Amino acid sequence: MTQNQILKNYESAKAVYKDWGVDVEKVLEEFAKIKISLHCWQGDDVRGFEGLEAESQNLVTGCYPGAARNGDELRSDIDMACSLSPLKHKINLHSMYAEKHNPRNDLTVDDFSNWIQWAKEKGYGLDFNASFFTHPMMNKGFSLACLDKSTRDYWIEAGIDSREISAAIGKELGEKCYNNIWIPDGLKDIPANRFRYRELLQDSLDKIFAKPYTAEEKTYAADVLEGKLFAIGVESFTVGSHEFYLGYAAKNGVGVCLDTGHFHPTESVADKLSSYVNFVETVMLHISRGIRWDSDHVVIQNDEIYGIMQEMRRGNLYGRVPMGLDYFDASINRVAAWAIGLRAAAKAILASLLEPFALIDKAELEGDFTSRLMLMDEFKNLPVNAVWDYLLMKSNVADGQHALAAIKQYEKDVQSKR
Repeated sequence: MTQNQILKNYESAKAVYKDWGVDVEKVLEEFAKIKISLHCWQGDDVRGFEGLEAESQNLVTGCYPGAARNGDELRSDIDMACSLSPLKHKINLHSMYAEKHNPRNDLTVDDFSNWIQWAKEKGYGLDFNASFFTHPMMNKGFSLACLDKSTRDYWIEAGIDSREISAAIGKELGEKCYNNIWIPDGLKDIPANRFRYRELLQDSLDKIFAKPYTAEEKTYAADVLEGKLFAIGVESFTVGSHEFYLGYAAKNGVGVCLDTGHFHPTESVADKLSSYVNFVETVMLHISRGIRWDSDHVVIQNDEIYGIMQEMRRGNLYGRVPMGLDYFDASINRVAAWAIGLRAAAKAILASLLEPFALIDKAELEGDFTSRLMLMDEFKNLPVNAVWDYLLMKSNVADGQHALAAIKQYEKDVQSKR
């Protein structure tokens, strides 16, 4: 499509939205403020830089060539993916991506100096996660809830370090760094005593959070706990369940992370937001695409992501609820997997901001549920695509056809030579 055609379609779309009371220019200004945190682990199949692939318990499907092998390659791939997205970006790191090879329970912010310098240069923020997996100190699949005290102590130290690193990263970049804790602890079959494991996890978390952030550090860091329904090998019992973390977070003044792949397939994360945001310190979203289970498929434009972004907009949650992508797929080009997810999230955000929400909200307040439902359905046909094409052009981001060509060229020039 030519630039003139994009502009013509955009002006036509602006007129349509104006008829519904939506100022498209103001929407684009609001869109420009919204950030998505991109997960670094998609680029190398969650291997990290420790050389511990043999310890892996992650189910990354596929062996597409060109995976990043070191920090420079991974950062290059991330830059390429971000160049294909009109969003502002943060990058989400796991501690296994430290580049100085210190033990996981003895990491400092210096181990991530390359990431911080790169983020400064590119204008990215950073988020952080202690990697409680893929490591010899995992004890029969357990970390913070392990029956063995020495194992728990090791991971408690790692958790304490992650908070210090997050606060230092946030201060260095002048932007809040969200420190996420997810552990894989659980059992394949029915436990004899659930209380024992959860009491151990509670004690471990108490020790990790024993030293509160200073007033300054709270400006630059926040802690969130990521629960899960189940996983392969822990089908019967997940220690860090959603219910456990919600109760712990509400009592202890920390946050929760809702991963869209970590619930039963019939549950709606969009529906949960209004039940969480007013009761816990911080709510974070990790956006994935589960198929029958937490399968971490690439995020695409589907009803789930549009529903989540609608709820974010309708609840005025943009800027209040941080968002990040979280999936991995090695059956396709890894940079393309990032780009597809970023663009899907971006378009869903744009659609949510363009929705003439005031009209359906007014109908509901007046008890006119007929108008509410009809308008909701009619608004699905508004010309979002014309605004999207203009947004890409304005942001100097390739449209779909040219984005795919750019990925193919990057694969030929860069990834195929690894």
